[in-house]
Amino acid sequence: MIALQRRFQIPSERSEELRQEARAAYDTLHDTLSREQQKLLLRLIDAENSYRDEEKIDAFFSGFRLADGVRRELNEIPAFSCEDEDEKQGAKYSSQ
Repeated sequence: MIALQRRFQIPSERSEELRQEARAAYDTLHDTLSREQQKLLLRLIDAENSYRDEEKIDAFFSGFRLADGVRRELNEIPAFSCEDEDEKQGAKYSSQ
């Protein structure tokens, strides 16, 4: 799945601008912080990057599952009908 995500991911121009902006801020901070503060900053950046990577993968999986669910519904015979589903749900609740 990660390979699929990488294959179809298209970075925007804005994301490149933000990356450069973040790098400039990092360089400025790095030059003004002590060694211990630099280590703490790097740990923070690593944690944020890991979090963002997980979020991207989760979002990709969710989109993939959604697309697969839509594909399955479109291939159902008879085709899925919201009205039929509502009637089934209504009948289920009225019989209780």
